[in-house]
Amino acid sequence: MGGRHSAGTISGKGGVSVSQSSASVRGGFLLGVIAYAWWGLIPLYFRQIRDVDAVEILSQRVVWSVVLLAVMVAVLGGGRDIWRVLRDRKLVLTLALSAALIAVNWLLYIHATVTDRVTEAGLGYYVMPLVNAFLATIFLGEKLRPAHYPALALVAVGVAVPLVVLGSGWLAIVLPLSFGFYSLVRKKVAVESFTGLAVETLLLLPFCLAYLAYCETTGHLSFGADPTVTALLAGGGIITVVPLLAFTMSLRRLPLLAVTCIQVISPTMQFVVAIFWNGEQPPWPMWVALGCVWVAVAIFIADAARHARRP
Repeated sequence: MGGRHSAGTISGKGGVSVSQSSASVRGGFLLGVIAYAWWGLIPLYFRQIRDVDAVEILSQRVVWSVVLLAVMVAVLGGGRDIWRVLRDRKLVLTLALSAALIAVNWLLYIHATVTDRVTEAGLGYYVMPLVNAFLATIFLGEKLRPAHYPALALVAVGVAVPLVVLGSGWLAIVLPLSFGFYSLVRKKVAVESFTGLAVETLLLLPFCLAYLAYCETTGHLSFGADPTVTALLAGGGIITVVPLLAFTMSLRRLPLLAVTCIQVISPTMQFVVAIFWNGEQPPWPMWVALGCVWVAVAIFIADAARHARRP
């Protein structure tokens, strides 16, 4: 798809061959599929800890992510890069912004899951093509093709229906906006995926530890109260780090518009889980919205496949 990072780099220009660039794009798509499939199943995880306060779940995710990342640094190295970034004020401020955006996104999605609003959250992630297209064209110089315009119009209609008829659906707007701007910041910042993720979690850690200390002093801390819940909360590090690391690595290899082709995996799986596992029953305006968005996504994917076959 369009953009500055397409796979068609000519051999000898910048020392990058066509085969190397193509391999990078294929790797980016594979990493993206891993991330979105993982996120598609994550409601099953949150369902098991739905009685835990959403902010504590978020805080536990950050704390155990830091623990996991520290182990990875000890085994694989990378401590110098993290320290280099932490000494760069501009990079720290940029990653503080991305950390805040992903924290908001995590918290809202946890809230949606534990309150049986996974279908509304899934609709939000179907809206990602609209958000990605806007951000990619405005900030990254990627170009929309003619097929994108009717697709984006359908997405806009799909979002408007539940908002107008039901007077709700704000999650379907805030979730994709927070994640879209997070993706934009991470794509533009000159930091490797692992290093950026480590710094983001370190920046969030003091706030999360403070909240957990508050829960402990007020007697509302869920961690340690039940062995199963405690184990699941401790597993939040793996649940968080694996897909987010795969996603940020894919962003380094793909144009932002290209991510649209694979992001549909996550909300589709979330809808299957919500309806057949959680027993959610979306009202008819939500189904109308889904119909509009599904057609729009099909247009995006068909257009991407047509252009991918070109030399």
